[in-house]
Amino acid sequence: MSKTQLNARVPEELASEVRSAASRAGMDIGDYVAAVLEADLAAASGSEELRRARANMHAAAAYKKWMAAGQPETGAMSMDEVFGA
Repeated sequence: MSKTQLNARVPEELASEVRSAASRAGMDIGDYVAAVLEADLAAASGSEELRRARANMHAAAAYKKWMAAGQPETGAMSMDEVFGA
């Protein structure tokens, strides 16, 4: 399979975690990131159970990031905007 290069800017903490996870898995960073993305895409188009698990994982990561940022609400949508009331 041919490969292409993707570049992304990520926070240093995330980059460090990805490097560590790749090392623990015995993979180079490129192969590790590709495997994670492939798994996420497979879950996105998989069974309802896989889609729910994926949604829960993404929600948990977003919540962790929001909590770490001090729960900012600047620019947040109101409940009326969310639910169309």
